[in-house]
Amino acid sequence: MTVINTNIKALYTQGALKISQRESRVAMQQLSTGKRINSAKDDAAGLAIAARMTQNIQSLNQSVRNAGDAIVFIQTAEGATNDITSMLQRMSELAVQAANATYSTDQRGYLDQEFQQLKQEIVRIAETHQWNGFPILNGKAGIPVGAPTTTTAPRAPVEVGTNPSTLATGDLSIVTSRTTAGVTTYTTTGIPEALAEDDALSNGTASTSKKEASAIAIAAAINKETAATGVTAKANSAIIAGAKTTVGATNVQSTLYINGTAIPMSLSTGQTAVERRQYVMDAINAKTATHGVTAGDAGTGGLTLSTVDGRNLSVWYDDSAVDASDFGLAMNTPTATNPPGVTGMASAAAAATTVAGSVIASTVYGTVTMSSSNTFTVNPGSTFDPGNTDPTTDFTKVRDLGFTPGPVTSQNIGRLSFQVGPSPDQIITIDMADYGKNGQITGGLTSDTAQANVSTVASANDVIQKVNVALDAVATSRSTMGAVMNRLQHVVDNLTNVSLNEEASRSQIEDADYAAASTELARTQIMQQAATAVLAQANTDMQTVMKLLQ
Repeated sequence: MTVINTNIKALYTQGALKISQRESRVAMQQLSTGKRINSAKDDAAGLAIAARMTQNIQSLNQSVRNAGDAIVFIQTAEGATNDITSMLQRMSELAVQAANATYSTDQRGYLDQEFQQLKQEIVRIAETHQWNGFPILNGKAGIPVGAPTTTTAPRAPVEVGTNPSTLATGDLSIVTSRTTAGVTTYTTTGIPEALAEDDALSNGTASTSKKEASAIAIAAAINKETAATGVTAKANSAIIAGAKTTVGATNVQSTLYINGTAIPMSLSTGQTAVERRQYVMDAINAKTATHGVTAGDAGTGGLTLSTVDGRNLSVWYDDSAVDASDFGLAMNTPTATNPPGVTGMASAAAAATTVAGSVIASTVYGTVTMSSSNTFTVNPGSTFDPGNTDPTTDFTKVRDLGFTPGPVTSQNIGRLSFQVGPSPDQIITIDMADYGKNGQITGGLTSDTAQANVSTVASANDVIQKVNVALDAVATSRSTMGAVMNRLQHVVDNLTNVSLNEEASRSQIEDADYAAASTELARTQIMQQAATAVLAQANTDMQTVMKLLQ
């Protein structure tokens, strides 16, 4: 039908021209912004996915910066602990020097002056060393852990020969508490049997040296349940302290045995008591690498023997013509100030005097605390009373093991949480210990109660032991810092890789493909040109109607 009011051809052409113009506009927008999705109408689902990816990428990049800041933070703390280590090493040097019998009281006083200055500097560094305006070595950085970290229930040195002090299954339990939403629940964890195989250091030549009763074995048994209790144990030195040195009327060739190592002795009547102690001390220390024992002047007329790592300490000699006093190891009856359990030495390995080291238990997790009224509880079963304030209840076996019942002593520990991911639970924590005056790291030397000094031989020998403990604590703390720094470096590498891959994924969704967009633009431009030409033709088609009217 021939009509003039409705130009169907022109209408079709106009529709096609609008479509090509719209497609051309989209292609131009993509090419000008570089993005395939410029509004929700371009790809609603893709826009939502890309927006979430952008958030995740930005969070990952910030987490990389967080981890980098954390590494620098820990490096700042670790740098100060390096100086503390150097000072402790110097304090050890001063103590060893002061323990030598060649110095007078006045001369030890000069050594003590430097020693006291070093103590003060350790405390000053701990209290003033800062990061971003707050101290980081006094246990107050971050969020307080809130859990006790040391206990006043140490295992005292025990004479193995007369009191085996073995730890059988069920002999010792640790009660822990956890408070959630105001409700406190108590859990009793039994400590397993102490095994001889856990002690690779104690010597078994002396029949009285029982590896399963050593500080090392008992500490290992407690540590097997650390995951459940949050409590770790550490073996301290076994110590024998002599109180008298005598020089006999005849020369004697004898052999002293330290942990099974033979030490030949030429005991001369021409020696003074001081010379005899020095001679025996030097002979013992010459073989420390073999038997694991160091000797020092006790300052009370005899020698002090101590193991370097918590192993058992066994001593005997092979000649009935001598006794303990000839070696500077004769002891008075043990008192509160003397190491307990040793009254002399035997002249045969079968009856040798053996002393086990002490064990110190401490909590390591802030989420698990030891009961303040029952640090160690023996088989409490269902009758455990958290309100019990009598520290003597149920502690019979604990005393047999050498532990002293007592409450937990709180320490400052600050827990820092580093956010290393876009989710709330993606954190890495580190507990910053207290290096301060009364802290768990150096408090044994720097606290007022410790009264550490090198003004006497006895106090110098005591300092040697305390410095060793402090150095071990510093080394443990520094190794933790180093491990966390290494972990954080891996976190940085991993997060960088994840961010890179996620950006590549987002690019597939959001970014414009310039090859495809430019091709689309060329196509739509040609279509527009063609549609415009066709529309002109369609508009002139109606002129044929005029011929019908002529």
